[in-house]
Amino acid sequence: MRVVVATDAISGLSPSAASETIARAFAGKGAQVAVVPLGVDGDALAEAARVAAPGAVFIRARSAAEAAEALADGEGDDVVVDLTECPVDDLGRSILAAFGEDPATALSAARAAWHGRKLVALVPPGEVARPLTGLEGHASTVLRAAGATLQEILTFDADAERWAASLGLEPGPGSGAAGGVGLLVTAFGGRVVDPLEWLAGRYGLGGTLARADLVVTGAELMEFHEVGGPVVKRVVAWAEQHLRPVIAIAGRNYISSRELRNAGLETAHALREGAADDTSSPEELEAAAGRIAASWTW
Repeated sequence: MRVVVATDAISGLSPSAASETIARAFAGKGAQVAVVPLGVDGDALAEAARVAAPGAVFIRARSAAEAAEALADGEGDDVVVDLTECPVDDLGRSILAAFGEDPATALSAARAAWHGRKLVALVPPGEVARPLTGLEGHASTVLRAAGATLQEILTFDADAERWAASLGLEPGPGSGAAGGVGLLVTAFGGRVVDPLEWLAGRYGLGGTLARADLVVTGAELMEFHEVGGPVVKRVVAWAEQHLRPVIAIAGRNYISSRELRNAGLETAHALREGAADDTSSPEELEAAAGRIAASWTW
């Protein structure tokens, strides 16, 4: 039996550690197990990146200054810049300024610096196709949510259009990602991708899932609206593409069997019953994984 394990954080363990704990239980029952560490941001993403792309230079940028340093001074032919936690409020002007004082000349220098190299910018899923301006643009989404007025949104969009025109760039999908940094990344010849899709591509996950008999995912909390969160949802979607059954392990589960099936899950095994906020323990996860593996191996 071949099992793929890819969970979010459970029982206070990182996604990688939680997946490893579950995998050991299935391996102990004789299954061939593939562990796929995943993460959408922060330490979990950095940990998963080290496994998925050991040869890449992974840079976690948490400010415009760090992003500028990563893009202007970073070395390596395969560079991944994590922008999921990077607030930018100047359309990336400070980033481009790291290549030179004149924006047009700096853009040429940046393109030359990245020629022949791979550059990937990781952004939240909702920003991958975000335009620079308009109803779905950065100002109308992020700034509006932060309380910006209509006049402030229109002013931002006008400034963004002038900025792109001054660089001779035609803003396309993803140009509004990370506050407009997406416009520069694509101009440098790079790609704007969401973390989970990037990780799946690096792992070659499609081929692994196609050969699996069972997929195991999970999260600390399973509830109706989030259904375990982005990791669980994406794992289920990937497995469905290959018609593979998926089960979940959760610290607590508040989703009915019918709703689980509608979400693409065969079942969800809860480590604790009842409503509460306390987190399950690693020992509970290990014990439950042993029981679940015994009932799901053949």
